[in-house]
Amino acid sequence: MTEASKTILVNTLKEWTKFTGERDKFTAVGHDVAEIAKKCVFECISFLKTQNVDVEGESIETMRIMKEPVHVDAVIEATFPNVKVSVVMKCSGASRVIVINPNLTISAGGTPVTFDVLKKAVPQAFEANAADFVRDAYLYIARTGGKEQPA
Repeated sequence: MTEASKTILVNTLKEWTKFTGERDKFTAVGHDVAEIAKKCVFECISFLKTQNVDVEGESIETMRIMKEPVHVDAVIEATFPNVKVSVVMKCSGASRVIVINPNLTISAGGTPVTFDVLKKAVPQAFEANAADFVRDAYLYIARTGGKEQPA
C-alpha cells in the first residue's frame, strides 16, 4: 500500500473518530437534558394533580394528561458527518422541541443556557417551557378529546 493510500485511510479514520466522539457526547447530553425536562414536566403534572385536574403521575414513567401518555425523549440524528440532538416533549397532538445546539447551549424558550448551567440549576425559562407544554397538551386534549387533528 502506498503512503498516499495510507494517508487517505488515516484521515478517514480521524474524521470517523471525531464523528463518533461527537455522537457519543451529544447522545449523553441529549439524554441528560431529557431527564431534566421529564422532572420539570413531572413537577407540573404533580402540581395539577393537587388541584384535582385529570392528570396522572405517580412517577415520571406514568405521566398522563386526561389518560393520554406524556413522552419526553431525546432524539439523536447522527448521519456522518453531522450530529443533531433535540428533546421532544409530546402528548397527544401537542409537542415541543428543546434544541441542543452544536456549542452545547440549550434552547428551550427564552435565552439559551449552557449545558453546564442547566445541570447546576434549572432556569425559570426552562421550567416555563415545560409548564407551557403541559398547558398546551391539556388544552389540546380538552378541545379534541385526544384525537390528533388532520394537517
